[in-house]
Amino acid sequence: MAVDLKQQLDRVAAKADLIIERCHRLSAQRDEALSRVAELEGLLAKSRQEAEQLRVDNEYLRVASALCPDRKEIENARSLLSGLVRDIDRCILDLKE
Repeated sequence: MAVDLKQQLDRVAAKADLIIERCHRLSAQRDEALSRVAELEGLLAKSRQEAEQLRVDNEYLRVASALCPDRKEIENARSLLSGLVRDIDRCILDLKE
């Protein structure tokens, strides 16, 4: 009887150790997944910001090409608008600080 109880206790202890090991492994995997999610969310935010900037640039270029039919005038208008966009971006960054 005592031998059976000892064997059952050993099996239960082994299974508990296995469960604890799996719990630690799952916890580590969860932490890795959470850090990957945070990394991907940052990348997504950056991509969205770049897409928005490209949309704005596209709009400026469409306006510039509609206003200036001459190729040289288009290039001048683009450089002027690009400079204005850079100035606006600097102002926004200054306001954020």
